[in-house]
Parts: sequence; C-alpha cells; structure tokens
Amino acid sequence: MTVTGATPARAQLPDEPTWVPPRAGAAETMAGGVAGAMSGLGAPVLAPVLALALRGLGPRPRPRTRTAAPCDPGDPGWFGPGSVAWRVHADVALAPSGLSAFMLQALHPRAMAGVWDHSAFGGDFLGRTRRTAEFVQGVVYGSSAEADAWCRRVQAVHRRVVGTTPDGRPYDAADPELVDWVHCTEYLAIAAGNRRFAAHPMTDDELDAYVAETARVGEAMGVASPPRSWAELDAAMRRHRPSLAVGEQAVLAVRFLRAGPGLPAAARPAWALLVAGATAVLPPVARRLLRLAEPPVPQVAACRALVRALGRVGGPPPQLLDARRRVGAAPP
Repeated sequence: MTVTGATPARAQLPDEPTWVPPRAGAAETMAGGVAGAMSGLGAPVLAPVLALALRGLGPRPRPRTRTAAPCDPGDPGWFGPGSVAWRVHADVALAPSGLSAFMLQALHPRAMAGVWDHSAFGGDFLGRTRRTAEFVQGVVYGSSAEADAWCRRVQAVHRRVVGTTPDGRPYDAADPELVDWVHCTEYLAIAAGNRRFAAHPMTDDELDAYVAETARVGEAMGVASPPRSWAELDAAMRRHRPSLAVGEQAVLAVRFLRAGPGLPAAARPAWALLVAGATAVLPPVARRLLRLAEPPVPQVAACRALVRALGRVGGPPPQLLDARRRVGAAPP
C-alpha cells in the first residue's frame, strides 16, 4: 500500500481519572463458561476449526512431546512458576490482546511509520504477529539466557528500523521514547485482555504485580524507567499522549487489521469476534482517537465464548510446558 503525506489529528484530550481495565460482566462470564464446557465435549471436532481462527496469531506450533534435554535445567528464567506473568501468559486471552496492542501502537505516528515501512505487514501481517508472539512468550517462559537473547535479537532488528514519517519527521525504532511506548502498550493490552477474557482474571493487586514483573523486560529492551505499578503504567501512557495522532497510516492499518488480513472466508467470523474483543479492551481514549465504537455486549460475550473455547481445546502453550519441564515442575 502507498501512503501519501497526511496531517495527523493531534491527541488533544482532557485528563481523565486513572483507567483500570474492567472485568467481564455477567453475560460475558456466562457465555465463556458455557463455551468452555461445550468445547471440552466437542474438542476433536472443534480443535481444527478454532485453530484456524488463530492461525498466525501465536508462536509456531511445536510438538508437545520433547525428547531433548531442556536448556538451562533448573533455571526459572526471569519470572518462574510462582509469578503472575506465567499465569497470565498461559491464557489464550493473549489472542485479542495482541490485536489490541497493534491498534494502540498505531496511535504513535513515528512507531506506526516504522511498522509501515519495515515490517511489510500488508503482505505478511500474520507472520509479523507470530514473531511478536514468539518474543512475548519467549521472554516470559524462556531461561534467563533465552530471554536475554530474545531482547538482544529484537534490539538488533530495531537498530535497522529508521526512516521518515509521511509528514517529514525522522523515526528510529531504537529511540527510547518509542521503545517505552511499545513496552507500555504491549503490557497494557495483555493486562486489559486478561481482565476481560481470562478464565481467572487478575485482581487489582495482581495488575500491579504483573506490571512490576514485566518491567524486567522493559529494562532489557532499554526502557530507562519502566512502570512498576498499574498507576505508573497509566501515567506513562498519559506522558505519551501529546505525541499521539491518527494519521493516514494508522487509519489504513487499523482498517486492514479489522478486515482479517490473509484469512480464508471461513475464519473471518471468528476473526471479527477477536477484533471486537480487542476493541473492547482498548482504553476509552484510544477508541475515541481511532473513532471506534465500543462493541455491543453480545459481541464481546461471543468473543469471550470463542476465547474460552480456544483455551479449553488448545490446552497450555508449549512454551509453558517446556518451561515447567526445565524447572522440574509438575504439568499444569
């Protein structure tokens, strides 16, 4: 796609109280419970259908039976079995969260230009999404050496992502401001998706713990002072607000996302539900900037039903199984 220069609409919005992502309402919770129960009964039939809905959204599938000795045996990595991060990243609620993070990151014109110019997301959106998921899960479940290697690998890629926005401003993916923005939006989206769609959503205290834990990733990626509580994460998002804008690239990128890029027609209804869920967990200010209406409750409830069905059919992520084997923990 070719984009002409655009004059973005600057994000001049009034201050608001601290936003805390809401949990699922009664209708959503009931829909998820019914879907999870039914999926357990129909798993052999549903598994291939539901897997198609998430094709490309997660890391490349790997066999669950491993014969090789685990790397760094006994090393819990940066988080370990008792962490909030291990539990949060085991839930398939990460699926709508990944889409939500993309929409949030599109609000920063310089970050969006880097994705537009260097990620070829128009031709390989699902591949880019898969690689992001591999990083997100790799730093949580990998050994300490593996997590560090993931960060160094992404930083090496970022050093090559330089250019100019459509309105003539230079961008550099290694710019501390952009690294901070990507870190904050990534973990805000994961936390918000967990609160709305997880089987066991985080409490307010666990929200703080999760942000504090994932600050370790921010430090490794070069964030000078990553947030260590939900209030600090909300404050960081506010600091970025004057830099946010909705330009032509953001509009086209979000439109492209919502259309179901590269998916067969049979998978698009499920994709539409995931997009609705991703939109529902955006902070209200982000929805206003993108001019996206809050999805109706029945649609969000259907997304929760899909997510819980995926969780029941798909089982734990293979990265978690590998990590538990590495530390000698019992299977979940």
